[in-house]
Amino acid sequence: VRRYGRKYGDGGMMFNAILCLFSAVFFVLTDTGGLIFTKELVMYGIIGCILFAAGFYGAYLALQTGSFGMTRLIISFSGLISIFYGIIFLHEQASLLKWIAIALVFVSSFVMKYQKNGDKDFSWKWLILVLITAISNGFIAVVQRIQQLRFEHAYDNEFMIISLIGAAVILAIMGIIKEKDNFLPTLKKGSIYGVFAGMLNGATNFLNLLIIAEFQLSGATPIRTGVGLATGFLISIFIYKEKFRKIQLLGALIAIVALVLFK
Repeated sequence: VRRYGRKYGDGGMMFNAILCLFSAVFFVLTDTGGLIFTKELVMYGIIGCILFAAGFYGAYLALQTGSFGMTRLIISFSGLISIFYGIIFLHEQASLLKWIAIALVFVSSFVMKYQKNGDKDFSWKWLILVLITAISNGFIAVVQRIQQLRFEHAYDNEFMIISLIGAAVILAIMGIIKEKDNFLPTLKKGSIYGVFAGMLNGATNFLNLLIIAEFQLSGATPIRTGVGLATGFLISIFIYKEKFRKIQLLGALIAIVALVLFK
């Protein structure tokens, strides 16, 4: 997603529509019990598609305008939403270490107040985009867990198909309206990127559903975000050659310690 955004830039909505579509294809291909869509499930899917559309497009713009490592790091804080939901509404147990970890997450976000190379503060545009993405991703996990509990894990693939195809439709309509001059170029240049990114995203969401089903929501979130956070920073340093100030690395270290304590 970052590579396409940096290389071509325009046509982001249509590109993400392609991504969402092929992410949905992954769930169609991996279904084994036959797809069944109920009216109540569609209601959950409508909420999901709005959150996915906001999350995908927000992440696309954030990765296009900011540091890969810092973008991934701040987006990982979306886990706080599902953690608090699990503790407060699902009555999951919260140990002292978990509360310490939550406090450390806020400390790390305060410490990491500088952009890549540390020359100036985060741009407000980038920060707003990252926050929109983080909030959307956080509530996606909550809605996924709610629908799992409501339907006893019977319609996970169906929920994801409705959500992702709905997000694809929303983004495609917005793309046709706002990016009509880039419609054909995006289909030509973005299809290959979108197919790969979409299938990988489908696999990621598929594994997320399995993790959420296996563990408490407040415990599952740090497991998946911790792996993604570590991977994101390695990619940003070794592939994109991004440089960070010591204070930024300290903030990242605090965040990683927090995610470890969440276990």
